Amino acid sequence: MIWRAFVIIVAIPAAVVAAGCLVWLIFISPVLLLAGHLGWMRRDLAIDFAVAPAEFLALCAALEVLARLFVTWFDDELRTGGWVSYWWREWWARLRK
Repeated sequence: MIWRAFVIIVAIPAAVVAAGCLVWLIFISPVLLLAGHLGWMRRDLAIDFAVAPAEFLALCAALEVLARLFVTWFDDELRTGGWVSYWWREWWARLRK
């Protein structure tokens, strides 16, 4: 249940940012690339601004993969009583002494 709330809190702003990046890529990037091609702005600067949302989305996807791996590992540890449970019991045993 906690993970669902976490996903909702993180997923909704992430969806809004992703939508903004997609709008940028669909509507603004072609204009920037055309402006760079026609000489209205420097070509390297136009390319940098045109592909920035794609690079940002790739970075977000990589971070999502790492977050999913961590959440899956942590969820498995809590469910099976593995490493996390062992250190939890060890910590409580030391506190009781």
